[in-house]
Amino acid sequence: MQDANTRFPSIAKVLILRQFLWGAAFYGAYVLLTKYFLFELNYSEADTIMMMGAFGAVGPVFSAVGGFVADRYIGSFRAVYIGYTIYTIGFFLLGMGASTLNVPLSIFSIALIGYARGLSATSPTVLLGNSYSATNREAFQQGLTVNYSINNLGSFASKYLFPFLVAYLAYQGNFFISSFLMLITLVLFVTFRKQLAQVGNDIDRRSVSMKTWGYFVVGSALMLGLVFWIFSNLDEGKYLLYGLGACAILYFIYEITKASAAYKYKMCGVLITIFIMIVFYFYYGQMLTSMNIYAINLMGDQILGFIPIRPESNAAFNPLWCFVLGGPMIYAYSWLENKGYSPTIPTKFAVAFIFSGIAFSLLGLSTSFVGENGKISADWILWVHFFQSMAELIVGALGAGFIFEMVPRYLSAFAIGLRSVALSLSGILAAVISTKIALPKGQELTPEIIEGVYASYFYNLAILAIVMAVVTLGLSKVIAKLINKGEELERIENASQTSPQS
Repeated sequence: MQDANTRFPSIAKVLILRQFLWGAAFYGAYVLLTKYFLFELNYSEADTIMMMGAFGAVGPVFSAVGGFVADRYIGSFRAVYIGYTIYTIGFFLLGMGASTLNVPLSIFSIALIGYARGLSATSPTVLLGNSYSATNREAFQQGLTVNYSINNLGSFASKYLFPFLVAYLAYQGNFFISSFLMLITLVLFVTFRKQLAQVGNDIDRRSVSMKTWGYFVVGSALMLGLVFWIFSNLDEGKYLLYGLGACAILYFIYEITKASAAYKYKMCGVLITIFIMIVFYFYYGQMLTSMNIYAINLMGDQILGFIPIRPESNAAFNPLWCFVLGGPMIYAYSWLENKGYSPTIPTKFAVAFIFSGIAFSLLGLSTSFVGENGKISADWILWVHFFQSMAELIVGALGAGFIFEMVPRYLSAFAIGLRSVALSLSGILAAVISTKIALPKGQELTPEIIEGVYASYFYNLAILAIVMAVVTLGLSKVIAKLINKGEELERIENASQTSPQS
């Protein structure tokens, strides 16, 4: 592309706008699902936590499969285009299911949404990365951070507003809004079809055989059926998710054995980073499971004493802080680089664990400040999300970029999907462990239950986070050595290829 060396290539701007629309559509619906299943479909707290954990895990764990399909068979642009079409249908059917409180249709709808997320999740990063030239990688990293911040702006707006709109539009109205927002993204993809295909992979620029499309349709039907089964059989489904995540990691290990010597070292560094990510995103998973249930049960309805908020909108604090802190974070990194210090991705994870430890310490402390109305101030949850968002922002936008730079291009979409696999495995693990704080329907929240159930749980998570910060600092040195060795071998290989033949 002619402007691929600019700070924001034109097609990158289109992709960032797409990210805003997707964030608003997906997270707006997501924030309503806990209360929708808990109160409208009459699920128990434990089953609701597992449903949210599975919903958060299914898309990411299948994204490795979606990335593989995009890399090898249909192309990154087509994967997004098809995925967003299915998103649009899924949200529409979810609205139909909510209008009649139809449990099977609701489950099928979120299965469609989970499939769409799995198919399309990794490819937008590939499209964004390819919109920048090979010599403009620093701008690409900045573009990723902006893209991440814009996603959080859309997420915040919908997470805050959608719960209020339930009173006027009911659940189905909000789900229809999500469907409409996804429809707008499809219009964008039709309008800029040629430019988007150009920044896809090689397959996007040539036709796909009918045989391949046939396999794709059959495989999609099987995957969709599998996702539906997982949501309908949560106890058994979680083991399938564990297995799928393990298979994706094993396939990556297999690809390491086939890679060049330089990439072997760098990909081993990525593999260690994936395991660090699994533990870190366990804390991210808590926000939509244990923290969300805690807030729904105990959070007050005003921020700073005058700003109204619904308890289920507590999840909006996370994208709010991520959006607000995105600019300062870029400035902080630039300041550190000017001082000659550029921390590695694993080192940033270690710092992120410290912030998570602070966040969950505050959450545990909040249980000691329940007011006469039986609620804690929403300000506690606001500041918990501040520290957890700091942790997320330190690593969230950069993990995908790090992986993209460390693997061969033919594995780019699949490898980025490994980050989502980490998110999936940690999400379902977070849900399983969070069921320990699930209470029976109608349970009165006494001080003893609040202290014994919530406080001890959150304090234990805080301690684990600090332990992981120390472990990650040690692993960061190992990863740095692997990457440095890989880059050294790469320089030697390049030098041997460019030197004149004797």
